[in-house]
Amino acid sequence: MTTLSKWGLAALSLALAIGPAAGAAVSFTSPGFAPSTMDAQGRLVEDWGALEVQLFGAAGGDTVEVQAITLDGVVPAAQARAEQRGVRITRTAFRAPTWPAGLDVLSVRLEEVEGREQLVPLAVVLPDAVRVGAQTVSVADRAVVSLPVGARANQTRREWGWDDDAASLLGWGRPAVECDPAFANIRAGLGGVPIHYRFRVEPRASFHVVLGFCESHWEISGQRPMVCRVEGAAAQELDCIARWGQHRPGALVFTGKDADGDGELEIGVVPQPGAPDQNPILSAIWVFPADLHPDLGQVIAGKLNGQAWRYVDVGGANDPSLFVGGKVEYTVKLPARGAQEMTFLVACPGSSVPMPDQSAWTPETLRRAAVEVWREWR
Repeated sequence: MTTLSKWGLAALSLALAIGPAAGAAVSFTSPGFAPSTMDAQGRLVEDWGALEVQLFGAAGGDTVEVQAITLDGVVPAAQARAEQRGVRITRTAFRAPTWPAGLDVLSVRLEEVEGREQLVPLAVVLPDAVRVGAQTVSVADRAVVSLPVGARANQTRREWGWDDDAASLLGWGRPAVECDPAFANIRAGLGGVPIHYRFRVEPRASFHVVLGFCESHWEISGQRPMVCRVEGAAAQELDCIARWGQHRPGALVFTGKDADGDGELEIGVVPQPGAPDQNPILSAIWVFPADLHPDLGQVIAGKLNGQAWRYVDVGGANDPSLFVGGKVEYTVKLPARGAQEMTFLVACPGSSVPMPDQSAWTPETLRRAAVEVWREWR
């Protein structure tokens, strides 16, 4: 690093540490990274959109106080404080120096200040275009928010959709024969993430379920063996290359049932333990009424889509998240004079967030890394 760039970052560090007056927007970063901003309303503003945390389903309290602070004496941070209906909310954000572009850490602390137990609705407001998964929130196929580990969200659900953290890959499949257009797309459970769908059904109802696949990466068998599951049916193991060959669309049929009577039919694909390629894939789902016995050749050709109760172009346009986008909601129980804290990992400019169960980073280690970098820098 040149002397000039060192002086430039030192000036940036000083500006962030001093910060603007309370109530103005505050920027923060880590040496060498593009900054993020907390605006005057306490929203965290990134290159993909804004994240706002609301109490009681409404923005802010009587006033929102936003200011620049310094954590552990060295780490520039932004903090927003507000109070509403006897609950104080403090949102604190700093940049952790993870490779390659950093990661923003947003802690949300709720404190009960009136001496009475409260159940507090907390809403994380996001752009409408986001796709909310099981542990992450994505824009297109970029994971931009990692949800707090162990905190259960109260999500508004659609009639059906995926509730995993797999990636949608449009045009990944290259079927060598005429077939349903869905075989050109996939969802992939990158890093071993399970592919998982839920369909709202009549309790205990039965169906014929067809899962479609097309392997267009591997040429030899044994690379991507998978286990395919439909609720109420025996699991089936699948190696697409061994079964059909490369670029050849194929399908498995199951007689499924809402076995536990919860009004949902669950469908999933996971990697076989020990598989060389741990990324499961899926191209299409057809759910047929129990009294219709589909011919697999006709299904693969796309000629029975109109007879299916549900048809899913997995990874394509007709493939929604189970959860309605734009908001993630929690209910937080606060004892009298007590406090609770939740931590969100947020993608800053040029970065994406890791899967919570695939990363060694924790809020504590991210903060220690930020402290170490700034101490070394200064």
